[in-house]
Amino acid sequence: MKNKIPSTMRALLLENYNLNLVKAIRSLKLVEKPVPKPSKSQVLIEVDATTCNPSDLSFMQGVYGIKKEVPIVPGFEGTGIVVDAENEHGKNLIGKRVSFNADSKLDGSWAEYAVTNVNLCIPVNPAIAKEQAACMLVNPYSAFALFEIAQKNKSKAIVQNAAGSQLAGMIQEFAKQAGIIVINIVRKDTTVEMLKNRGEKYVLNSESENFEDELSKLAHTLQASLAFDAVSGDLSGKILNAMPAKSELIIYGALTGQNANNIGARDLIFFQKKISGFILTEWFLQNNQQKILEATIQLQTQIAKGEIYTRIVNQVSFEDTRQALIRYITNMSAGKVIILPKK
Repeated sequence: MKNKIPSTMRALLLENYNLNLVKAIRSLKLVEKPVPKPSKSQVLIEVDATTCNPSDLSFMQGVYGIKKEVPIVPGFEGTGIVVDAENEHGKNLIGKRVSFNADSKLDGSWAEYAVTNVNLCIPVNPAIAKEQAACMLVNPYSAFALFEIAQKNKSKAIVQNAAGSQLAGMIQEFAKQAGIIVINIVRKDTTVEMLKNRGEKYVLNSESENFEDELSKLAHTLQASLAFDAVSGDLSGKILNAMPAKSELIIYGALTGQNANNIGARDLIFFQKKISGFILTEWFLQNNQQKILEATIQLQTQIAKGEIYTRIVNQVSFEDTRQALIRYITNMSAGKVIILPKK
């Protein structure tokens, strides 16, 4: 029997994209709109926690790879209870907590209810708190998928920038467990100190005068032939150019909002270096259900044990979301903002 579902819901609405991120955030409106109805391939989720990722910020600016017709409800991930479905798989999830990715064309997770494809839902281990479940897909699965590449390549060492981020912290934990060295790149001395206090041995500040020389020396000494780039811009070229022959740079984000620059043609031609891209949705599509299940079991076990986790700096209502997100963008390394849709 289906739960009683209201006809309307509260949601945060983005009416227009705006390159000025602060203005984009301030433009979010709290509105009342109809609760969506699931189609045959979808489920309806009563959302009780969601979050904001850098991809959400890029989306509000209109520069992300996914661009929906506005006005639109933002939010790429969240958690909640499945309350309605028209397909057998979805019906089996009714009454259960799931973490979910939003549909690439429909309203997102910053609402009291959300509709998404049933295949974008992962049942949640009851031992995992809803705050962790709200941000369990984008970062943990991306970190898992990226680190899997390092393991397949039998990498002795890897390079990663935005190393103070949540995703980077998960890669650091996976690397410790696997005995792989990580060269971490950040842009603030305070983040250097934070990571060293956490036990990271190799931490470089990309703003320092000798950064490129230091990175080149470490990358060659430690045989770091794989790099994960969340920043793009000039830093992409600086990293790849500093690495040994036959190295690969995998770009999975563009925090600068810029294209990858300063890529040396000589490195690509004569030293056989290469650049590739990564997006999590493609990883889900390219792997079968058994592989995704194995990843889910591993990740949820580690999250339940506290071996990997998302740092949370604040939990806010819809009414306080705009102010919280403006604070969040000034220091994203401090932790995620969890948005609680219910009053």
